[in-house]
Amino acid sequence: MQLCQRETRRPTLREWKLISAFALLLIVLSTSFSAATTSTNASSEMGGGGPRSVRVPVIDGNDIRFSRLSTAQGLSQTRVAQIVQDDQGFMWFGTQYGLDRYDGYEFRVFTHDPARENSLSCVFIHSLFKDRSGTLWVGCDQFLDRFDSVHETFTHYRIDTGEVVNYVSEMSQDRTGMLWLATGSGLFGLNPDTGHIIHHVHDPSNSSSLGSNQVRCTLEDNSGRFWVADGENLEEFNRENGRVLARVHLSEGTREVSLYEDHLGVVWVMYITSTRGSGLAVFDRSNNRLVPYSIYDKRSGEEIPPGFMGAVEDESKTLWLASSGGGC
Repeated sequence: MQLCQRETRRPTLREWKLISAFALLLIVLSTSFSAATTSTNASSEMGGGGPRSVRVPVIDGNDIRFSRLSTAQGLSQTRVAQIVQDDQGFMWFGTQYGLDRYDGYEFRVFTHDPARENSLSCVFIHSLFKDRSGTLWVGCDQFLDRFDSVHETFTHYRIDTGEVVNYVSEMSQDRTGMLWLATGSGLFGLNPDTGHIIHHVHDPSNSSSLGSNQVRCTLEDNSGRFWVADGENLEEFNRENGRVLARVHLSEGTREVSLYEDHLGVVWVMYITSTRGSGLAVFDRSNNRLVPYSIYDKRSGEEIPPGFMGAVEDESKTLWLASSGGGC
């Protein structure tokens, strides 16, 4: 398989899924071994004193070629933290200076214009998400922006708690169509049909409330269970009554968490901490335990440094992991 074989060919969906603004660790993981982890007895705290990690051999993808897109080709800013492909085939890049749309040949940059109320509401893009209807949502400094692809305008939804204005760092959508927004001041739910917003927060006097207002990400799994990573915890959350049903401690000093469920229903947990580094684990929901994984190079046998920030499967069900420091 080759990426961007010729300058005139538009990258396919599969190819764009593999492109990241930070270094991609091109790892081919056969998910056939994943089911075996559900029977592994592992510690419920990542990096804790549990058993040794499940060691997985990987091979770098050395047959993949990249072409670079930069400001010379029209990119508005070189730090791209989000990439989404819409239903029309356009690629969208969230940067620190605007929202960029790429058609395979040219860029169209959307920026904040104080003279236009329906322009993009911010400069710095914090998150980007396409819902099941194909609508693009943009996490800005003070608002969540909804893009109207017909008129190329933005509708703004203010995400605040009355005093503190929040930006949305991550978004997901459940099977009812509700959007779930991770912020530093709790979990917000937005009904895209009505615009109604609900807010869930940590209540020190209520042990069934969220464990922290620092919500990092959310995931509805294929069985309909809803998970929230907040503070140093991974919690099963009842969206109807706002109660936490189960709580698993991740690790002290957890700063970032990413969740991904593969086609086998295996939930992968990627994390970074301020005290214990970073790592990769599989969440065994049958007993609410985390099975740690370590990745090593199949050819050399050397451990590959952790630092995984995201995961995605391609059409062949191969799992790709994005790393902030594992090379490419």
